[in-house]
Amino acid sequence: MVRFLEGVVLEATEDRAIVSLHGLGFEVFCPTGTLGRLRVGETARLHTRLVVREDSLTLYGFHDPRLLEWFDLLVGVSGVGPRVALGLLSALPADLLGQAVTGDDPKLLTAAPGVGKKLAERIVLELKTRLPDHLAGLAPSAAPIENPAAGEAAAALITLGFRETQVHAVVQKLAAKQPEAGAEELIRLALRELR
Repeated sequence: MVRFLEGVVLEATEDRAIVSLHGLGFEVFCPTGTLGRLRVGETARLHTRLVVREDSLTLYGFHDPRLLEWFDLLVGVSGVGPRVALGLLSALPADLLGQAVTGDDPKLLTAAPGVGKKLAERIVLELKTRLPDHLAGLAPSAAPIENPAAGEAAAALITLGFRETQVHAVVQKLAAKQPEAGAEELIRLALRELR
């Protein structure tokens, strides 16, 4: 309904900003990373999601459209509301969220307020198959692999059906630890981590 909001920032507090647009002051709840980029008196563009409840209309805003995508994915998980999703996006950078989901590491998510072990496991379980590659690949781990054996191992693992960004992260880590390892050895070690 309200896809983005562009206006002058009147105020920025610990969890929200007030943005003035054509004489109206919009209260927009934002993650800390977005709030840190806003400057009072300057124009800002926020990618927004309007959440309609029986008793309220709440606007959530993000400086990066990928954060909005993360927000939408998170609130789609059973037990995750807008406040918890915002807490996750405030507590963890998007690349770590992607690593937690693709690397099957729910413990990372428990750093956010309101996210316990069970909810973190549910988030990883529900998003693992739904997470688009461009969100999983926000980390530098998706960079091209230069070691020929590592490149060969990554290509073989991708052919086996593993997600490209996850494969690149694991193979790069293993190749850095064992630079003398051949493609077969890297594949064997990577399969242990990817399963």
